[in-house]
Amino acid sequence: MPRKHGAYGSVREAILDTAALLFTQCGIHATSLGDIAEAAKLSKGTLYYYYPAKEELVLTIADSCLAYMTDAVLTWADGLSRQEDLRTALLALLHALQADERQARLYIALCGESAVGNLPLRKLMQRRLREWVMLLEVGALKLQDRTSPMLGQQAELFFALLSGCMLQRLAGIGDISEDVMIDAVLGK
Repeated sequence: MPRKHGAYGSVREAILDTAALLFTQCGIHATSLGDIAEAAKLSKGTLYYYYPAKEELVLTIADSCLAYMTDAVLTWADGLSRQEDLRTALLALLHALQADERQARLYIALCGESAVGNLPLRKLMQRRLREWVMLLEVGALKLQDRTSPMLGQQAELFFALLSGCMLQRLAGIGDISEDVMIDAVLGK
């Protein structure tokens, strides 16, 4: 049985939650395993027992965050009805993907870490993006308006704009409206 740690159900849960929080506050690159151990009120030895390398911890947290987003896209695609129009459906997906600000902040931190050369993380994010694009394409095909389905780069553009808009909003440097973003994706 896992050992409880404070308000957490297990030591592993305390490590993951604390690390994710520090990654969003300080950046992944700037957060050390020592910082995580101190913030989680654990010895470095205990932290190293669970995660002997920071890379493993980053990938575990990334997998969880990206799975959260994948679940949101999958739930969106499964819940679509033929009567919905694409614009309304895409707005619903935007809301679903941004509903949890903590996950959104962590996703942006992961994007930044991937951009500065974390190759295992980059590969994981690329794989997940391919899944999201495919799910978006399938969802769009379920809708009534099949004359303009979202395929290929148009579906990728949705996620690129989502990432950029999330970054600007969370950084407080811009706030592009969801309608403008959807118009850009739909080419209107």
